[in-house]
Amino acid sequence: MRSSFSVVALALAITVFATPTDISPAPESVVEDAKQLTVGSVTPLSAVQIESYAPYSSFSDAADCPPEKRTNWQCKTCQADSVKGFQVYKYGGDGGVVQYWYVGWWPSQNSVVVGRQGTDPAKIQAVLTDAKFIPVDLSEEQFPGRPASAKAHNGFLASHTRSAGDVLSAVKDVLTQNRATKVVAVGHSLGGALAILDGLYLQLQLGSAVRVTIRALGAPRVGNADFANFVNAKVSDVVRLTVKRDIVPVLPPLLLGFKHTTGEKHLNSDDVWNSCAGQDNLSTDCSVGEVLTEGFKLSDHLGPYPGGVIIGKTGC
Repeated sequence: MRSSFSVVALALAITVFATPTDISPAPESVVEDAKQLTVGSVTPLSAVQIESYAPYSSFSDAADCPPEKRTNWQCKTCQADSVKGFQVYKYGGDGGVVQYWYVGWWPSQNSVVVGRQGTDPAKIQAVLTDAKFIPVDLSEEQFPGRPASAKAHNGFLASHTRSAGDVLSAVKDVLTQNRATKVVAVGHSLGGALAILDGLYLQLQLGSAVRVTIRALGAPRVGNADFANFVNAKVSDVVRLTVKRDIVPVLPPLLLGFKHTTGEKHLNSDDVWNSCAGQDNLSTDCSVGEVLTEGFKLSDHLGPYPGGVIIGKTGC
């Protein structure tokens, strides 16, 4: 267990500090995890389906920008046609102890959007958040009705808690102002983990009259199997976008008690997007299967995501 923890901590630390193009062998944790998994069904996505996910690439990319770069939605990635009319309502965070976040109105989809920043390697607090791997209980106050056995990554959960109340307040305001009933939680990397927590939290807090969806790009596993099942039971539309040999989506490992939600859409090394059935699909056309057989490539963590977005390249 101790050696596996070291592999994961090292892999995440390397991933956020560098993006080399070299391919490295799958870590031992992935090899061990594969013994618990089976190959599931895979269905290629249509061009229309792929394009429908493009706005979430831009929303995630924008979340990594400092607030002054996107306050009036003027950042470079903010100018993508699918998100150009977005209106920022409120934002917060310092990029370190509290990840940047924003809440706003997406007129073309009649939806509120909650965007979450990924890990900034220049802010050590954010990196340390990734490195805390202990699964802990969910708060009944924040996640009413959660199974007592559901647990989530303590670093991700603590990071989410620091801004959850402010985000919820802003979301309620925008919903009321626009008489809306739809919310999208989105983010990349650590931001993707926070988006998964946001999606569950907001759905439970807002109730069934509001439909919350999750779009998590390059997200790690967030909690145990009971947590993942609870997310899928409460949030009807969960999509996790993963790219080629990205190692982050195969961490933290199953052997530490973590499990993904369903909803993976994976871009394989042949540049084909596939829908992967199940929670962790061992098919080579899905994240864990590809990393197991092909190794990992750190730069794949940044994309390309739908719309051709490389996180941080167009950006701010």
